[in-house]
Amino acid sequence: MHVLIIGGSGRTGKLTISEFLRQGHQVTALVRNPDSMDDCPDVNVFEGTPTNIENVRDVFKIQTPDAVVVTLSAPRASDSPFAAPISPPRLMADSNANVVSVMKEFNVPKIVILQAFGVGASWDNMPCLMKGLMSKSNMIYQYNDHNHTDREVRQSGVTYVMVRPSRLVETDAMGLREWPNDGKGVPLMGSASRKSVASFLVNVAVQTKWDNSCPVITN
Repeated sequence: MHVLIIGGSGRTGKLTISEFLRQGHQVTALVRNPDSMDDCPDVNVFEGTPTNIENVRDVFKIQTPDAVVVTLSAPRASDSPFAAPISPPRLMADSNANVVSVMKEFNVPKIVILQAFGVGASWDNMPCLMKGLMSKSNMIYQYNDHNHTDREVRQSGVTYVMVRPSRLVETDAMGLREWPNDGKGVPLMGSASRKSVASFLVNVAVQTKWDNSCPVITN
């Protein structure tokens, strides 16, 4: 399979790229700064941004993928998840809209999007403490962006998988549990390692089991 990664220079993106390559797939990445991919020599790197539809279209013209995986997240003023956003309020929604539009032009059937537990219908199943925290912090702006993406990608008609891990952490845990009913029952401190999420993103991209679904996952 040939996969286009949007957001491949980030922490989860690079882990996802490594897993695709380990399994023998071909990977192209669209990144703002090609120098950030110097540690990924086996990746076809294109300079550009998904907020510019012509940049996306140029990649498809030269390296048309079989599927697109988006691990893009909105930049913040610091590494804290509660830091102020420094990107446009629809960065992820507009980026995904451009990708979906070009996918239709080139008949690319499937997009996989990394989101978070609490997006879309899973919001009602977040513990009350977490909902309060998200609602009263800068995190709500990123959730709003994800929610725009959720609605618009569903309406687009392309095959999608929107993966919703609970609290990404930097551990080596690999076993994953999928929570049915939009994450009902996920515990307050439920989490998922970036490594395990990257592996799951590859699985949902190459398999059809999760097509047109939004799995909530934890370790």
